[in-house]
Amino acid sequence: MKRFGILLLVVCLLGCSLAPTYERLPGEVPEGYRFQLSGGEPQPASASLGDLSWWELFDDPVLRELIDAALAQNYDARLAMARVAEARALAGVSRSFLMPQLGGAGRYQRQRVSRTSVDPPIPSSAGTPDNFAQFNFDLFWEIDLFGRLQNLNEATRSLFFASEWGQQAVLSAVVADVARAYYELRTLDLQLEIARATLESFQASRRMVMLRLRQGIISREELAQADALVHTAGARIPDLQRLIAQKENQISILLGGNPQPIRRGKSLPELAVRPTVPAGLPSDLLERRPDIRQSEAVLIAANYRIGAARANFFPRIALTGQGGTQSVDLSRLFTGASTFWNIGPVATLPIFTGGFNYFTLQATHAQKEQALTLYQSTVRQAFREVSDGLVAHARFQEFLAEQRALVESYREYAVLANKRFKGGLESFLTVLDSERQLFSAKLDLAAAQRDQLLTLVQLYKALGGGPQLVRTPSEPRAAGGAPLQELARNR
Repeated sequence: MKRFGILLLVVCLLGCSLAPTYERLPGEVPEGYRFQLSGGEPQPASASLGDLSWWELFDDPVLRELIDAALAQNYDARLAMARVAEARALAGVSRSFLMPQLGGAGRYQRQRVSRTSVDPPIPSSAGTPDNFAQFNFDLFWEIDLFGRLQNLNEATRSLFFASEWGQQAVLSAVVADVARAYYELRTLDLQLEIARATLESFQASRRMVMLRLRQGIISREELAQADALVHTAGARIPDLQRLIAQKENQISILLGGNPQPIRRGKSLPELAVRPTVPAGLPSDLLERRPDIRQSEAVLIAANYRIGAARANFFPRIALTGQGGTQSVDLSRLFTGASTFWNIGPVATLPIFTGGFNYFTLQATHAQKEQALTLYQSTVRQAFREVSDGLVAHARFQEFLAEQRALVESYREYAVLANKRFKGGLESFLTVLDSERQLFSAKLDLAAAQRDQLLTLVQLYKALGGGPQLVRTPSEPRAAGGAPLQELARNR
């Protein structure tokens, strides 16, 4: 028995993994972003907007409260949390197969044998009731000599990490969605304010036109133009009110509630936008983006499944045993004479499986190729989103400055047109046209301010913003000792 225990220990220590080894793919990460921003205060080479927590980025207290509520109540966030719980449980199930399986059973039986049975009964028992009692333990422990169970366990564990990174990706999207919807809501509020003020101005102009028309100074054409402007501004107001209500409904759903009014904080012009946006090193993006980390974990899981599929071609060795006590006399059930036991190894070898093991292995290789392709696509898309965000943020700075200058130009144009009209040097149609263009320019300026904020939100998300949303998962390691963040390919 002692020798058997030593042999079993040696077998366990000799267990190996048949999962492929990993090596980093060259040329996966660019040296820098295409539209790397510069200027402002010097930044460390690795500094990035994505390292900020969302409560540091968004300086509106009301927006922070909305985001906090959404992270706790949003349906997508709750669904992601449930998926993590499921993956955690499945990882525990997979881990349990590495442990010895011990079960127990007990039974008691009382029977009477017929005296007229075809099979002659034992004379002493014929016609009299018999008792039988048994209590036993069953042991089964698969010795993972070729790493089949360990690889399956590591694959399931990697999928658990993938679910955690998937949860963080969902939460990052929730943060971005709430911020985007809130900025759009404040833009609509500002545009409604502009429309109401402009309507009052157009109505005042129309009253002046009516007065001048009675005096015979201007024509009915100018009155018709003034009426058109009043109706234009008037029609804009209910349309903006409709959009505001729909945007409030959208935010309410993001918060996990029923449609209701949304509390406001800072106005659109008060919302700060960072003048400089450090992007950080492209290599850091692989660590920061939750969708990239999620696809990495799926790739690692696929690699471990290859190891498990390879192990199917080799023998499986298990330690089985049984022990207990049985007796026809209940009073003697737990005496030494009633006990029994047996223990020993059992080996099974796949001889013919109809191609099951072969095709299973081929399927795992195809799954790894799919995971690898998805990972590469995710990385490429991530760098594209960052580049798009960087150039959009830089160009919107210039666009917003031009839009502000355009509003000031139209405002000056309107003032001069009024002066020239009062001096008899200009038609009132010119005044009305200047007011119309000023109204349109103000609405466009509000939209430009919104778009600048939205590009900041999009860039923050693209850079993997929100690392503090959930706990960073423990770092799994690939077969061969390579860390998870290293892209892998079967040698």
